[in-house]
Amino acid sequence: METFWESFGLDPRQPKNAPMRASDADRDVVRAVLADAFTDGRLNREEYDERLGTLYGSRTLGELPALVADLVSADSPPALLPRADLRERGARKWRKDVEEALAGFLVPSIICTVVWVAFSAGSFFWPIFPMLFLGLNLVKTVVQRESVIEREVLRLEKQAAKARLPKSPADGGDADENKDA
Repeated sequence: METFWESFGLDPRQPKNAPMRASDADRDVVRAVLADAFTDGRLNREEYDERLGTLYGSRTLGELPALVADLVSADSPPALLPRADLRERGARKWRKDVEEALAGFLVPSIICTVVWVAFSAGSFFWPIFPMLFLGLNLVKTVVQRESVIEREVLRLEKQAAKARLPKSPADGGDADENKDA
């Protein structure tokens, strides 16, 4: 069973590997951990955005461990989550989607209404058009609760299955073999 750190071509914790350039695949491994931590509520939006910015600005492998040091164990594989826990994570994602859709409805609606009041009160209430379209998105997000939860559960199950697959020689082989090449 592969640990998180074995997901990298070269272990970024090793001092000899730290100055090596990080690949997009290395950044994707870290990005997935950050996204899961944000979805789980272990990172708030500011922390997530800050770490993501640092991740995308990173150049070397040595910069990556600090981004996930408080999120992953030093050597244990990711634990399998029961389906109920996956559904709970899916429900959290749906709630986050609803909050974003609500904010996406309220902010433009308030701005349009303020503009209407300031410049054309008494005339046709034109803010109704953006409010209708944004309201439809909000209703769609609320109504699609089960499908959003199921999609998130499937994504998390696929991610867990992918993390448990042994590395095949076709995927880059053993890190020790790559050193000799």
